[in-house]
Amino acid sequence: MTHYHGNKSFRSEFSDAEILYKASEITSPQRPINDRETQDDRLWSATPHIVWKANASGWATYLGPRWEEYTGVPTAAALGFGYLARVHPEDRPRLLARSPTSENRQSYEIKFRLQARCGRYRWNLARGSPANPDSHDVLEWVGTYTDIEALPQTPAAPAVEPGFLGSEASEEANLKAENLGKMDAVPDLQALDRFTNLLSQRAGNLHELLQAIADATVEAIAGAEFCLVALPDCDCSGLKLSAVGGGSNFEKGTTPHLQDNLLLKAFATGESQLWRSESGTAVPAAACAAAIESGETGRLGVLAVGNGKDSAAMDKGTLQLLAVMGRQAAIAINSARAIEKLKKQEQLLDLQNELLIRQQEELENQGRRIQQQKLQLLEAAKLKSQFLATMSHELRTPMNAIIGFSQLLLRQHKQLLTDQQTDMVGRILNNGKNLLVLINDILDLSKIESGRTELKTEEFDLADLVMDAALEFGNQATDKNVAMSVSACLQHQFIVNDKLRLRQVLVNLISNAVKFTHRGSICIEVRELNGDRLAIVVRDTGIGICETDLPHIFDKFRQADQTTTRHYPGTGLGLAISAYLVQMMNGTITAESQLQEGSTFQIEIPRKVQ
Repeated sequence: MTHYHGNKSFRSEFSDAEILYKASEITSPQRPINDRETQDDRLWSATPHIVWKANASGWATYLGPRWEEYTGVPTAAALGFGYLARVHPEDRPRLLARSPTSENRQSYEIKFRLQARCGRYRWNLARGSPANPDSHDVLEWVGTYTDIEALPQTPAAPAVEPGFLGSEASEEANLKAENLGKMDAVPDLQALDRFTNLLSQRAGNLHELLQAIADATVEAIAGAEFCLVALPDCDCSGLKLSAVGGGSNFEKGTTPHLQDNLLLKAFATGESQLWRSESGTAVPAAACAAAIESGETGRLGVLAVGNGKDSAAMDKGTLQLLAVMGRQAAIAINSARAIEKLKKQEQLLDLQNELLIRQQEELENQGRRIQQQKLQLLEAAKLKSQFLATMSHELRTPMNAIIGFSQLLLRQHKQLLTDQQTDMVGRILNNGKNLLVLINDILDLSKIESGRTELKTEEFDLADLVMDAALEFGNQATDKNVAMSVSACLQHQFIVNDKLRLRQVLVNLISNAVKFTHRGSICIEVRELNGDRLAIVVRDTGIGICETDLPHIFDKFRQADQTTTRHYPGTGLGLAISAYLVQMMNGTITAESQLQEGSTFQIEIPRKVQ
């Protein structure tokens, strides 16, 4: 199997028989190390000792509940080689040097100093026994840590408990531990520090981080000529070479070949793998592979180192150090991915902010355009009002002359005019008066829109005003055979208002009633309301108003019949002007109507207008 990454590749060259050291087969499932729900766990939680389990290299796979209670360090952080942080620096080599061999599978006792929760180092007795005494190779050790300073029978220097090992055997074991502490099996803590510092400098970029992991691993591990970092493919079908370190140790443009199974088994099982070859070919003579693994996110990839010539360059100490580096690399990769995710989120937020800023600018531009259009409309309305006022004023002058001369001719018709001529002059007079009403309506509307209309209040008799306005249309109603009645029920007939403007409103309502009523009657009623207010009602039995047109009857230039051939002339300004004037009087005007049934208009005004 061959995997490619750019121009680099590594492929399978050896069989499984050449794997000299392995923790388990690829098909063996890894037992979760954080399972605490067994009956043994409940038993160990009751003992005053710290119960532990570790593999042959000293990698802790289990620490009992007493560990966190005694040291204050969470169990998850102390697994692996994390517990060494609480062991006195001078005692760490002796503790790790107890790694057994096939010839040395005896139980042991070691005295060492362990930092308690209070921060002081206290003497503890470490006892260990093989978990599989019948096996040829010791794969796992179990034991306890006991605080011997807390025992009453040992007030001074710690003593070895009888029955476990003799004193002579213990001295020999401790002496051997001190000698073994000088071997390569002890992880180089300074190398780990340098490795961690190098990774922290590349935490912001995943590609640079992977290359830094490869380069730093070659620098930290003695005897390593190259390092490979392999991560899973996107489809999880295999491993993909992501970075190569130590490129100066092999030819330019080439990548060292490494056995696929070495990487795949380390990734599948999570257990470190060691491989040596004595074949003398141009392939690495020794190689180690360890999983890049995190307790939070699981296995992220594989970290592998190798030496092309010296098969003894890699040993179990290398394997231990590489495993620790794999855990540190996993933490750095998780951090880099989190930083990249945050950067993408920040870029997305920046993009969204930029979009919001553009939208805000567009809204501001639209607001300015709307404001400009509003000013233009106000200017156009002002010009229109000025035009209507000017034209209305100019039209009234000749119209008054026409009406005046027509009235003069009618007074002298018997001497100067025939009957036909008298009839024609009468028509001229009536049409002139109608035209003058239209001109006055336009002039009033222009004054109202320009804000130049003011009420001139005075005290007057409301009943007389209503009666006078009704009598103005009495002859027209009589000619159409329509009955007209006026009813005024007032305790106090005098009010304070603009007499001329109120009469204008009444004339508009009564004239419409006479215009649109061809049979029946017209009733005008004046009555008092609660709260010192008055109501004036004009009710007719005329043609009525359509339901769809009723909401718009007070609009300017609006009539029920908008065609040019309509039967009822007018500009449609009478009701609009009436509504404006009633509003200026602090009153209201409403309408109710049904087709062919008639209409009712009601005005409500205060008795005294301020």
